[in-house]
Amino acid sequence: TVIDDNLVKSQETRRILDRIIGFRLSKLLQSKIGAKSAGRVQSVALKLIVDREREIEAFVPEEYWTITAKFKDYEAGLFKYKEDDIELKTKEDADKVLSEIGDTYTVIDIDKKEKAKKSKTPFITSTLQQEASTKLGFPAKKTMSIAQKLYEGIDLGSETVGLISYMRTDSIRLSDEFVGPTMKYIEENYGKNYVGYVKKSTKTENVQDAHEAIRPTSINRKPEDIKKYLTPDEYKLYKLIYYRALASLMKDAKVLATSVTLENNDYLFKANGSTLIFDGYLKVYSEYEKNEDVILPDLTNQKDKSIEALEVVKEQHFTKPPARYTEASLIDEMESLGIGRPSTYAPTMETLKTRAYVTLDNKRFVPTEIGIETTDKLQEFFSNIINVEYTANMEKELDEIAMDKCDNIAVLKDFYNIFEPIVEDAFKNMEKKAAKETGEICPECDSPLVIRRGK
Repeated sequence: TVIDDNLVKSQETRRILDRIIGFRLSKLLQSKIGAKSAGRVQSVALKLIVDREREIEAFVPEEYWTITAKFKDYEAGLFKYKEDDIELKTKEDADKVLSEIGDTYTVIDIDKKEKAKKSKTPFITSTLQQEASTKLGFPAKKTMSIAQKLYEGIDLGSETVGLISYMRTDSIRLSDEFVGPTMKYIEENYGKNYVGYVKKSTKTENVQDAHEAIRPTSINRKPEDIKKYLTPDEYKLYKLIYYRALASLMKDAKVLATSVTLENNDYLFKANGSTLIFDGYLKVYSEYEKNEDVILPDLTNQKDKSIEALEVVKEQHFTKPPARYTEASLIDEMESLGIGRPSTYAPTMETLKTRAYVTLDNKRFVPTEIGIETTDKLQEFFSNIINVEYTANMEKELDEIAMDKCDNIAVLKDFYNIFEPIVEDAFKNMEKKAAKETGEICPECDSPLVIRRGK
């Protein structure tokens, strides 16, 4: 086997950068504010959580109203006045509309469109962690721990076999050894009209494509058939991986999307609905993708006719602040911003929790006092390094080293020449946090007792 020296250089450069940043910043923060650690990816992830918390704190809710006409079999919401979109900011706005509309509505348009509902791509590390979090309630660490066992091998009585391919990957590629038998399996078990196509990745940036997507090692090992050999959690995760890979090679589902527009004194109301015409991949994946069909009655013969509403309802609402990150949404954000690699998502989440930089409230990240203080101190001195753009750009440089487009020593030198002077300055000028007094006096020397963080 020929070892690719450029890949080795890229990996070593990543490790050196992480050590320099991690060791130097951790020592700085420990000596100045008693924080436990900092890191190239960890500190940017923490910054995302702190920034989101501040957005929430600064958010001012705005009032708005909606008006809904309720008919026998469906509801229609007000959305336009003549050609213009309509916004109702106050109760007075809503009351004005109610005073101007009559009892009868005219069906002016019925639009029916057949739409394809595509199955999702097979799992990569980030999407597996997100789906296991939202569908199974597993933290990223638990997902990766179970996936490791499924990959290493499970005793199935007659043999010990790895049930899934490698679980640290950023590629949706599936090997021909899997695609061929799976297409045949779909045809034999569901019919020719369920056979789909292989999904191609549109994303090329930051994708290393070193491993395949996460998939079962054999489509013939159905989760239900080997359930007795698995723990309940292993079964749940294997089943999710198995059916996601199977669904990705099945035909699109088909939906008939219908919208009905009604008019009342120049005010336009709309009702939307959809009906599943062909289940396609949902034949095997509907458990994880609920099909919330709103079925509208057939109003074709009602076109241009007048109908009466049973009632018209006005409702007050307030705009909501952005939601705090869950593990799933933070991993999704990190991936879309190009921060970190598949192998770093779960450890980053765990570090933030174990360092007490965040707590979980209803499975959502809330930064602690020390988490906010750590971010603020780092931004005070290292805002040009601990940020999304710099971290994502560093990932690109590491990829360029792997492709022999960039010199690893030059990358390290450039970084160190910028970083080290800032660290020296921070050691000199970062304000040291005064130790917190307990309010008690030392029995031996009569000085105030203070709280120290340590092992």
